[in-house]
Amino acid sequence: MVDAAPIIFLAKLGHLEFLRLNAEEVLVPTEVLKEIAAKQDEATEEVSKRLGDWLKNCEVVRSDLMRFLIDMDEGERAVLAQALQEGIDSVVLDDMEARRIARRLGLKPIGTVGLLIVARQRGLIGSLKTELDRLKALGFWLSEELYREALKAVGEGDLL
Repeated sequence: MVDAAPIIFLAKLGHLEFLRLNAEEVLVPTEVLKEIAAKQDEATEEVSKRLGDWLKNCEVVRSDLMRFLIDMDEGERAVLAQALQEGIDSVVLDDMEARRIARRLGLKPIGTVGLLIVARQRGLIGSLKTELDRLKALGFWLSEELYREALKAVGEGDLL
C-alpha cells in the first residue's frame, strides 16, 4: 500500500520498481491515484504504464476507517484505511506524522529513503549518496540528520 510522494519521487528517479522490493504487487488507493494524476508529468506516465500490471488500484470500502484518521491528507488516510481494511501491514509513506500514526495502528511504514537504503543493500543501486542527492534535486525534503544516518546505514558515511 503506497502513498503519492514515494510513487512520484521513485518514478522520477527511474526506480518505481523499488516499490516491489517487499511485495509482488503494490496497491494504490484511488485517492492517491487522483493526487498523482493532478499533475501530468513523467511520473504520471510511468505510473500509468505499470497500473494494472504489478501496480493495482484499490478502493477504500470502509469509509468509517477514513473518518477516524483526521490529521492527514486524503491520500495518506486512504493508504492507512486500505491497509487496515485489507489486513496489509506494510505501508509506504513519507510524511512523518502519517508514519507515526501507522506505527500506532500496528502497521510497518517505510519511506522513499528507506526503500533506497534497501535497494543499496541489495546491490540494486551503486551509490545511495548519488540517489539521495538526485532526490533532493527533485525537491524532496530530507533533513541533514536523516541524510547522514542513511549513508552510514549502507557504509557510505565516509562520503559526507
